[in-house]
Amino acid sequence: MIKKVTVLFFFTLLILVGCTNQNEMTLEDINRVQLEIVDTEILDDGMRYQIKLLNGSNYTVKQNIVHFTYPIKLDNGISDNTYKVEATNNKLNIQPGEELILNVFTPFEGMPEKDILALDQPIVSIVGYFEKVDEESKFSNSKSILLVQQ
Repeated sequence: MIKKVTVLFFFTLLILVGCTNQNEMTLEDINRVQLEIVDTEILDDGMRYQIKLLNGSNYTVKQNIVHFTYPIKLDNGISDNTYKVEATNNKLNIQPGEELILNVFTPFEGMPEKDILALDQPIVSIVGYFEKVDEESKFSNSKSILLVQQ
């Protein structure tokens, strides 16, 4: 009888260990979802950017939103700007290793005085979900990119 209980206990333990989530999302996984500006073009009515989104994680990015903004210059640094532009050409279910080119257009019309914006330091940010759309799978990251003026 004791032998049966012991075997049953270990069998149950094995099932429980096998069902636990061993793949916890880490900061390293989030940092593997990379955003990079790969092209910039000055147009008559605004600026056009192409942003490469690379899913270097081991997870499928089920859903995401990428925003682009110019920070506001201050005497002692920069401040967040609530005016953000959402990137287009995005998609659902970005597989591990998959790369996507997103587009952003920032019109000059309606933009605050250009001299108060840090046009050479745009910020790109992503809010997304790994594997499934729920709070436990949600991640976000942002990056300030120093553009070299040509």
